[in-house]
Amino acid sequence: MRRHCLVWLFTTGLLAASVSLPAQVRTPDIRVDEVGFGEAWLRATRSQLNERVDPFCLDLLETWLTRLRNYLDIGTLPLTPLCLNSSGFNAFAAPGGIVAMNRGVYQALATEAEVMAVLAHELAHLALRHHVRGLRQQEGVTPARLAMLAGLFAAIATEQGTAAQSLIMGGQAAELQNQLAYSREYEREADRLGVVALSGAGYRPEAMVAVLKYLADQQTRGRTDLAFLSTHPLGIERQSELEGRIAQLPTQGRDEAILSATGFDVYRCLQTEGMDTPLLRSRLDCSEVWNVLTAFRAKKYEDALALWNAQPIALRQTLPGLDLTLALALATRKEALVQSVLDELGLYYPEWVMLDIAALEVASWQETPTVPRSFRAMLIERPDRLDAWRALARFAETTGQAHLLHEARAWDLLLHGQIKAGQDQWRDAKRTWPAELDARPLERLESRIKLLL
Repeated sequence: MRRHCLVWLFTTGLLAASVSLPAQVRTPDIRVDEVGFGEAWLRATRSQLNERVDPFCLDLLETWLTRLRNYLDIGTLPLTPLCLNSSGFNAFAAPGGIVAMNRGVYQALATEAEVMAVLAHELAHLALRHHVRGLRQQEGVTPARLAMLAGLFAAIATEQGTAAQSLIMGGQAAELQNQLAYSREYEREADRLGVVALSGAGYRPEAMVAVLKYLADQQTRGRTDLAFLSTHPLGIERQSELEGRIAQLPTQGRDEAILSATGFDVYRCLQTEGMDTPLLRSRLDCSEVWNVLTAFRAKKYEDALALWNAQPIALRQTLPGLDLTLALALATRKEALVQSVLDELGLYYPEWVMLDIAALEVASWQETPTVPRSFRAMLIERPDRLDAWRALARFAETTGQAHLLHEARAWDLLLHGQIKAGQDQWRDAKRTWPAELDARPLERLESRIKLLL
């Protein structure tokens, strides 16, 4: 876990009373170059990221990020959430608005406010454009430098600590020293901006201090074998500075969390399934939740639903509890229960993609299964959602609709940077597409392929 903690620190930094962005980063535009770099990096690296293609996880992470972005100057920069399946403590922000978090974070952090502290710090780095500014402050931003940066992000994101260290040490000594100096300054900037965003979003800013203390404790346990450790001061002086800034923040409403405290506890249980290390500061015994998941993984769906229904209603009525109920209702084909959960979730977050994905699965049970219009509309707005294309592929396989399977596979391949293979799937989709169906999905797919070629 120690290495994962340090990996998070290197990619970002961590954590103002009244703070203003440096003039050179006040940009309301979409910052096309950064977005393009981020999208290209994600396509090239995605197959190595060990993604957790979990609609609820993605929707929740996106909701958290959206709340924070309202208190940061990131203009129209799109945000791409990624849930990763690793048990290590790691989260990172990449150029272009990509923000990823390992499920291992939930083993260590006991409140939503602490998770939001991590995310606020990540978004502060994006708002301050630290990745791009760091490159510009080096003499000559060459293709070789960009390649090194892309390789470094890949090594960090996939938790290849040795590879990351080699990439860093492979540069010239003078360049490395410059990068270290900029990193220290960027850390201070992200500290000041992130804590203001956290407080503005309605969370206790002291949560950032709690995260810092956890990370400092991990450092004192002796993991010092990574070359970038010296770029991230985690001593008492950093905590003291942060505490001083928090004292200057105006008092306002606190703890306006998306999840209730019980809901966050349930979510921790769901996210840490199968992990060897115990949850820190846990308020809920996860064993009963994990028993439900064990039965579910064994495809004993009725047993899993019975076990879950035996749990207190206070757990089942949380947002993560409703997500688990929905998964069990879908697995047991209890359509009335599915609709009840969708209605309840839709009252709070009607824009969540998971609702469209669940509706698609219900549609597969019909005598003449067709893709719901709402699902198609969502795909037009959110072609980046890998979970949606995976859901369409499952629908196509279940209902025997080859044209939809080729379409879904094509988008999946494009999102993983396999452009030629995606083009082949598009051709198969075009060949098998029924003449009576609207062909606009094929046209959108073709347009994306042309853009990437």
